[in-house]
Amino acid sequence: MGCVVAVGRFDGVHLGHQRLLSKAKELAQRRGWSVLAYTFPPEFPALLSLPAKVALLRRLVDEVEVVEWERVRELSPQAFLREEVVGRLGGRALVMGPDHRFGRGREAGPEQARELGKKLGLEVWVVEPFQLDGEVVSASLVRELIVQGAVERAARLLGRPPVLVGRVIPGAGLARKLGFPTINLELDPILVHPADGVYAAWAFWPGGQAPGLFYQGKRPTFPSLPPSAEVHLFSPPPLALEEIEVHLLAWLRPDQAFPSTTALAQQIERDVAQARALLAEFAPPRPLLWL
Repeated sequence: MGCVVAVGRFDGVHLGHQRLLSKAKELAQRRGWSVLAYTFPPEFPALLSLPAKVALLRRLVDEVEVVEWERVRELSPQAFLREEVVGRLGGRALVMGPDHRFGRGREAGPEQARELGKKLGLEVWVVEPFQLDGEVVSASLVRELIVQGAVERAARLLGRPPVLVGRVIPGAGLARKLGFPTINLELDPILVHPADGVYAAWAFWPGGQAPGLFYQGKRPTFPSLPPSAEVHLFSPPPLALEEIEVHLLAWLRPDQAFPSTTALAQQIERDVAQARALLAEFAPPRPLLWL
């Protein structure tokens, strides 16, 4: 059985990527073929870790092939199509976006792919960019929105909330003294980080989930402490955790200094109330790493 190879970095697996993969699936179904997503490990600043990207792609295609860029970067366009797509993967059709470049030095695009494909018996399909609200959906635009803290708009383009993954690390214990214990996180360094501030969030871990607040910032009320990323869960997990997946649902406020710990605690109480009200309007997101 042949396969349709959809090639791209697929960073974020946003609505544009989903449309391209849907078109690949339509083509494959007409031919009785399978669909394979051909992609590469993420590079900073990325929207998804590699495990999360693979998990999302597997919901949309039959197979996922992750290839180290160094292994194919020096292949000519002819060699890439002949040796990788047709030879190694058994590709009968190739699906790409109009701006996709491939081959040594990124020298080839869709037109060259069509010409080379004719000689190899490889169909080449080009899927036009997907537009939403009058603008092209792209990974670069989503990254810009997250950096600005515009996570709700980013979620519209992604088709899901932006996601952070962090390793649990020891904290200073200040949040617990304030009455709002948090789990401190060392965020995956390959991921784009949101604007400093407080967010309504939903967290997942192996075997559990809970809504809460996510904070990232410089802790200006405590200038002697380093910046931090932490999550306050409304339903704390029963066991110690090693890693957490945090979905950012809404931006609440910027990072700011308070005149006292009492004033900070009062603001956090208001943050919790606002987040609870907002989260009541959201359907819980679907986890990427843990079902």
